[in-house]
Amino acid sequence: RRIILTAHSKNETSTFGRLIVAVALLLVFIIATRTPADADLWWHLRAGDEMAQRGEILLEDVFSYTRAGETWVNAFWLADILLYLVYKLGGYFALGGFVAFMAAATLAIVNSRMKGNASLRASILILAATAFAPIWTPRPQLFSFLLLALLDRWLYSLKDKNRQDAKSFFAPPGNLWLLIPFFALWANLHGGYIWGILLLIAELVGGIFDRWFSSEEAQLSGKTLKKLSGFTLLAVLAVLLNPNGIALWKLPFHTVDVSLAVIQEWLSPDFHQFHLHPMLWMLFLLIAGLGLSREPIRYGDLFKVLGFAYMTFVSQRNIAPFAIIAAPLIVRHLSLFLDDRQNTPAGMLVRRLSTDSASKQLPLNVARGINILLIFLISLAALGNLYLVTRPAEVDAQYPVDAIRWIDENQPRGALFNSYNWGGYLTWILRDYPVYIDGRADLYGDEIIGEWWQVVRGGESAHQVLDARQINLILLEPSWPLLDELPIHGWQLLYQDEKAVVYGR
Repeated sequence: RRIILTAHSKNETSTFGRLIVAVALLLVFIIATRTPADADLWWHLRAGDEMAQRGEILLEDVFSYTRAGETWVNAFWLADILLYLVYKLGGYFALGGFVAFMAAATLAIVNSRMKGNASLRASILILAATAFAPIWTPRPQLFSFLLLALLDRWLYSLKDKNRQDAKSFFAPPGNLWLLIPFFALWANLHGGYIWGILLLIAELVGGIFDRWFSSEEAQLSGKTLKKLSGFTLLAVLAVLLNPNGIALWKLPFHTVDVSLAVIQEWLSPDFHQFHLHPMLWMLFLLIAGLGLSREPIRYGDLFKVLGFAYMTFVSQRNIAPFAIIAAPLIVRHLSLFLDDRQNTPAGMLVRRLSTDSASKQLPLNVARGINILLIFLISLAALGNLYLVTRPAEVDAQYPVDAIRWIDENQPRGALFNSYNWGGYLTWILRDYPVYIDGRADLYGDEIIGEWWQVVRGGESAHQVLDARQINLILLEPSWPLLDELPIHGWQLLYQDEKAVVYGR
């Protein structure tokens, strides 16, 4: 009888644990649900639209007049087509749902990498989602986040000698050759493949350090390290299997003067902004877990978490990769700390709260029914929230739609000088007017970005640029200094509201 009750209790505990994680992933979906209004979304959609219509990959600029016909390293061509197809399938609702689903799917992969208390795992998953929420937007980088989580999960089985599926087809080390098609695919989805290469290098260097300094249990065999190094080199070469060729490998090292671009995601995190604090909380929890855990961190784990933390402090666009890499390590080491304290008063209290005796629990079928109902209600709330934030009116509220409608209806003569923040949207919605600039900073470089700043700040040099570029139509936010100077240089105010002004000459 004791054996039956124990098995029954474990079954219910397992069911409760799965419920906790499922609820956490639904909350992740809700956290990642937002109005699809990212400034770069629109040129990605336009590129996907153009490629779908033309039946060819765009490798030249066709959206602007400042870079028209020049080579464009299109690192996102496959992702752009996929995003466009999602939009064609269900509009803004589908786009918003896709973004939220990718967050939940990415953290579901991260969860499969975790071991330990379900409540702890769920808490860290929600914290990770909160940390990367500010940069989790409808752009091709979502594919990189998912693939990074998948690669980290896959490489973990190199080190976990107790995994039951260690001999499955997709598990390394026997199938390290899968890195070749994996990185070939990644290189055609997004330039974030560099995160995957850095992760492989961290694992390689860490594996060498583990063989020098760690116990045998933590070590990879010399044969596995040799195979991993060989297939890492092949993965680097596999990146070349893209329509841009070697130019794609140069892209991660292409720099634009951040002081000119002032692109928020390229800047270091400003921790005076509270919404960026969850990244710090993850870092502090990791430090605490490492200090309290009985198990020393493997060198591969140490190098990769330090590397991604370094990149995050340099640029906040790396918060999501850091959260993806750090979350399993936080759970592992905090779980070891809690396991060692199971017999303390606090530990016994936690056990009583999480696993009541079988006699006090509901029948298993009743518990499952309640769980299904709970999941259904949260899912319904998530879909309702998705519908509300993805209504077209919510998207339109982010952009100068009235000013754009006026231009579209009246067709004043271009060339158009436009706001940097609206360039992508204009490529999507106002196709008769090539833009001066949009969010493809790598294409425009310091020259055009610096020139744009020169114009919006006003002064004599601004009007020299306007004349040299033969610009006779301007669409900007009302706050730029240039606008005060335009009337005395022969420009006429054509349209004005609280969001935008249109000048022509």
